[in-house]
Amino acid sequence: MLLTTLVENSTISKNYKNKHGLCIHLKTEKHNILFDLGPDDTFIKNANKLNIDIKAVDIVIISHGHKDHGGGLETFLNYNDKAKIYISRYAFDNYYASLFKFAKVYVGLNKELKFNKRIVLTDELYSIDDKLSLVSNITGTVLLPKGNNNLLLKERDNFILDKFKHEQHLIIRNSTQNILICGCSHSGILNILKETEEKFDLKIDLVIGGLHLFNPINRRTESLNFITELASELSNRNIKFLTCHCTGLKAYGILKSILGTNIQTIKTGQIINL
Repeated sequence: MLLTTLVENSTISKNYKNKHGLCIHLKTEKHNILFDLGPDDTFIKNANKLNIDIKAVDIVIISHGHKDHGGGLETFLNYNDKAKIYISRYAFDNYYASLFKFAKVYVGLNKELKFNKRIVLTDELYSIDDKLSLVSNITGTVLLPKGNNNLLLKERDNFILDKFKHEQHLIIRNSTQNILICGCSHSGILNILKETEEKFDLKIDLVIGGLHLFNPINRRTESLNFITELASELSNRNIKFLTCHCTGLKAYGILKSILGTNIQTIKTGQIINL
């Protein structure tokens, strides 16, 4: 399987435009997959430079209902006429970020796109085929990112803390390893790993995605104690990580000092043969 990072916060070269968001292209034996679409049309511009044909994509998974992961959806639908887009049935709800305690900014998706005929609304467990599955509605509470405290769901006229029922994760099973791909891990990576392995009766070998240890709203990184506790728990598992986006450079440095070669970063323009 070939992984190409089309959009991420950082970049390997000025030739590839980086943005706050995520879009990963996965070339498997059967499929051309996009995991997330970034905030806008940047994924297409970078794909053209990396010789990836977006029109050949046949599967899109959007990890959750935030613009930095699904803002490119309308562009994709206009550019590609065949792919199905798998997204949680809750992803088009009213999601906001809280700024300076009082200001509320809409960070959700374009609601009109929910009714496009190529949108597939998913539930807690969803099977795409014998190799690809989706899992959502993670309910564990171990080491939940504190950055979630700025993220809200609007129900009628009330704002409540988002519980991330709309966040889904992709499991890829192949002959050599089981791969878990997460957008931001708002539900906490330890909870996601535990519940995914229990629900699918498998062991995850590789995790790809953000760990939400950096809050882009207030520019704060999780505490040293939080990150070292997380790293200690992860070090007890024989799992490798390709992390990015909302993990943050400072947090990554701490994780790297503990996990060593079991963790690496991915950046816009980077190609990895898995």
